[in-house]
Amino acid sequence: MDQTVTRFIHNKAAEQQLPVVIALNDQCNEVDICQLCKLSELDAVSYQLNEVKQITGKLCRHTIRQLQNHPDVKFIHYDYKVHANLNTATAAIGAREINNNFGLTGKGITVSVIDSGIYRHYDLITPANRIVGFADFVNGQTVPYDDNGHGTHVAGAIAGNGAASRGTYRGVAPEANVVGVKVLDSQGNGSLSNVVAGIDWSIANRSKYGIRVINLSLGADPYTSYTNDPLAQACEKAWRAGIVVVAAAGNSGPAGTIDTPGFDPIILTVGAVNDRNTIPITDDIPGDYTSSKPTVDGFIKPDIALPGTNITSLISPNSVIANQNPQNKVGNQYLTLTGTSMAAGVASGAVALLLQAYPPLTPDVIKVRMIEASRYFAPDFSGYSILTTLFNMTRHFNTI
Repeated sequence: MDQTVTRFIHNKAAEQQLPVVIALNDQCNEVDICQLCKLSELDAVSYQLNEVKQITGKLCRHTIRQLQNHPDVKFIHYDYKVHANLNTATAAIGAREINNNFGLTGKGITVSVIDSGIYRHYDLITPANRIVGFADFVNGQTVPYDDNGHGTHVAGAIAGNGAASRGTYRGVAPEANVVGVKVLDSQGNGSLSNVVAGIDWSIANRSKYGIRVINLSLGADPYTSYTNDPLAQACEKAWRAGIVVVAAAGNSGPAGTIDTPGFDPIILTVGAVNDRNTIPITDDIPGDYTSSKPTVDGFIKPDIALPGTNITSLISPNSVIANQNPQNKVGNQYLTLTGTSMAAGVASGAVALLLQAYPPLTPDVIKVRMIEASRYFAPDFSGYSILTTLFNMTRHFNTI
């Protein structure tokens, strides 16, 4: 158990329930809390997640003590809070050359954007609707929407086709499909339990929607090793199921540690560079907001760095972000934002292009190829991924 849970079960004067996430051992055959303990009238179970083998809910002390001693329970973690963390950018990484010269646009690849939702923007539904699925773990709605705006902006960096700007503000994979999984509220905040539920849903529906990539432009400060962190472990389950998991490093600056889930050594973690709104990469510098301190487990992250400063992408009208940043609007259809969230979206688009070209590639191979194709421009920072290098190298490997 983590420290918050330990304090709760020993402090009888505190509240009667605590929101927790229970991680089960991989060998556990059935994700059913009633098979693990006897529930109290105070308990409220929210999710029983078969794909990631986790159970979430608000539980009383007695129930938590029962679960603590059960052999199928790996770890009990407090249900912590998480938060949300291309014109020039897409040209600078070589996406336009890949789109135009290689004919690769992400077609046939679906990216699950686990975020604040997704707005039915013109660039995602014209000439055909490429929002192929939607799940809402916040308000239970069935029609796509985004009251915060963050998820729509990230989706545009991945797969916007620039239809409303004559191709000017186009994402990296302009024909990829997207699935919107809403786990963050209108303020860009959410819970660990909703995020792992979104990951579980994406794994369960990967065949139905063709999901090959999960984008997580969100995070939280890590309080334990990745081996005990439910969010990191859920990401690893998705990775082993054949889904490339792309996570933002976080925006705490060079002195700040990498967010969870980005601190997991298995998944692909993305930092940001400032491309200074120019296509040549010679003047690019690391984004001074990118988290880059070694993780709590001592791993060096992020794995790669891509443009994340002043990224112009899709706007969700009347969303919180749009209303709070009127000075950042570009016409009525677009908005300019900065953060490793945007860089992660650019990376997810790049992964979609690579998977379209070479569908059999596994997440492990994708990650290695992305890192190997990176161009190091500073000895103390991550590589800068150049898509043209990536595709030339991958074609070479596949002819050996």
